[in-house]
Amino acid sequence: MKFLRKTPRAALAVVAVLAAATAVAEQPREAVDQFGAALIQGNADGLRVTLPTEGKVRVRLIHFGPEDGALRGGQLHAVLQDFLERGKVQSFKLHTIEKTDNLALATTEVELVDAHGVGARVRLHLSLEPENERWVLREIRESSR
Repeated sequence: MKFLRKTPRAALAVVAVLAAATAVAEQPREAVDQFGAALIQGNADGLRVTLPTEGKVRVRLIHFGPEDGALRGGQLHAVLQDFLERGKVQSFKLHTIEKTDNLALATTEVELVDAHGVGARVRLHLSLEPENERWVLREIRESSR
């Protein structure tokens, strides 16, 4: 009888673990939305939730940089913070997002005014991977429309 009382608890624990794993798998769009909202608001600290604490992010930035290479999360934060102090993101629109268990690829369109006051419409290609139960950027690449 004691075994039967513990079984529902064990089943609930398994369901909770599966729900947590599923939640991570469903979050890349939320991470992209958070990234875009932080850019539009000019909130560099709001970007931190989408930046990795381990490893590097491959970057190719023209208007947001210039930067080309691989940066740690804190370094990318500094680059984007510098942009937001001198430029402005006017709009951020998600076009496509494709997801597997360990990778999400998003294409966005961004309208911005750069540090020199020049307006531009660019595409940002974002690659995200799970890290510590959240999705983080692993690549951000800027291209012309």
